[in-house]
Formats: sequence, structure tokens, C-alpha cells
Amino acid sequence: MDVDRNPAPLAALPASYRPLFDRLLSVCEHDDRIRALWLSGSLAKGTADGGSDLDVIVAVRDDDYEDFAAHWRQWLAAITPTLLARELPFARGCFYSTTTGCERLDVISEPASELPRSRHRYRRVIFDRDGLTAAVPAPDPSPGPDLGRLRWIVEEFFRIEAITPFMLNQRSDYLVVVAGVQDLQRMLYNVFVECNQPQPPMGVKQWSARLTAAQREILTALPVARPERDSIVAALRAVIAAMRTAGRAAVTACGGSWPSELDDGVQRFVEQNLPLRRPPAPAH
Repeated sequence: MDVDRNPAPLAALPASYRPLFDRLLSVCEHDDRIRALWLSGSLAKGTADGGSDLDVIVAVRDDDYEDFAAHWRQWLAAITPTLLARELPFARGCFYSTTTGCERLDVISEPASELPRSRHRYRRVIFDRDGLTAAVPAPDPSPGPDLGRLRWIVEEFFRIEAITPFMLNQRSDYLVVVAGVQDLQRMLYNVFVECNQPQPPMGVKQWSARLTAAQREILTALPVARPERDSIVAALRAVIAAMRTAGRAAVTACGGSWPSELDDGVQRFVEQNLPLRRPPAPAH
């Protein structure tokens, strides 16, 4: 059996991941239930860096899968002590973990017979006892922008924007509006990312790489809201202006439609109810 004991992508991770990988490989090699081991995630996509996790996939012999899924904690303990280990709620026998050295080891396990239907298409072989890799479907081509998703994000942006005057004026709940500003900034980010599709494959924690230089500049320039009225209003105005200009331009450039009536109606309401400063209290 050919074994890749020194996979090149591993060099991108901090040095402490090397002994973790070696222990993982040793346990897998000596466990006959494990028919194949692959790197996955950013390691398989070729985009790993020092902030990436050690993501792996194991194929388990069908007759042994239920036992593996029921006792994965014992299997993990043979590899490394952990501070945290949680099974994925939607996938028995699959888990993420944090070691005592705070390395992150995430494991997807699959019955060998399910590989032709796997949704985990990106993988790099470490070993494969039975030639199972050939059964894994090829990655789907990256789609272009989802115009329905874009429309939903923009409409949700304006819906949240219209709520903010009530939170400030009627409730004076500065903490919830600070969270709302962060949500609006995230929605602008999501608009940019969707408009930039198709994207090359990359890890889920690689955020800035999904943006153009101009988009990064817009987002990094947005002020951070403090739980004070003027700070909140200034941050709101900045993200609203960015969505109505750069966000709108990105949406229309990729073929999306802009909800102009919703946009105009919300802006009129906000301008009437969210002045930058409250008027001074009348003298008594």
C-alpha cells in the first residue's frame, strides 16, 4: 500500500500539526477498518495557510461503520488528548476537535460504499487500500452568482435597516443596534462575495481572499459602532451608503435587479427618524 507520509500541503500548517498528523496516520494504518485516508478542506484544495485546520476524511469498511460511529471518541483518544470534541449533529461518526495544544483536527467518516454519493469532492490521498478514490465524484464546477440569493440579502438588509430607528428611539437598546450594524456589514460582505462568483475553491475561514481589493477597502473603512447613539448612527449611515452605491453597482453588474421601491421607501423612513444627533430638549 502506497502511503504519503509527507504530504506537501501539511507544510502550510504550524509545526505542531506534524506530530498530530503522524499520530493520526499511525492509528489509521493500524486500524483495518479504515480503508482510506484523505486530506480535505483547504489542505486538499491547495489553499491552506497557517490558520487552516487539519481536515481529513476516512473511509470505513461498511460492516464496521456503526461500531466506528458509536465509538469515535475512543478512536480519537488513541490519536490525541483533546480539550473539546463534538460530533457533527447531522453526521454520525464525524466530528471536530481541539487538542490540548489547541490544534484543530476535523474528521469526516464515510462508509466505503457511500463514496460515489459523497458531497466531499475535494480530497488528497494519504493512503487508499482498495482504490476507493476512483469512486469519489469530481468536484462540481463553481456556479456563477445566485441572483435569487442576492435579492434576498439586499431585501433583508433594508428590512433590518428599517427596524433600527425603533430600537434607538423607542427602546434605546444600543447593544442590539450595534449587533444590527454588524449584521448589515456582514450582508454587504455577502453581496460582494456572491457577485464575485464563481470563486476558486478555498477554506471557509478565508474571507478577504473572496473580495476584490476595492471591496476590501470599502469594508475595512466602515466604522465600528460603539454602544453610543452618535457612533451607532455614523456606522449605520456608512454601511447604508456603501450598500446603496458599491453594493448596488456590484449587484447590477452581475445581472441582478435592485429593489428600488424598497430602497427608496426605507431611506425616506430612516432619514425622517434617524437624525445624526437628537434635537436639543426644549427649555423649560
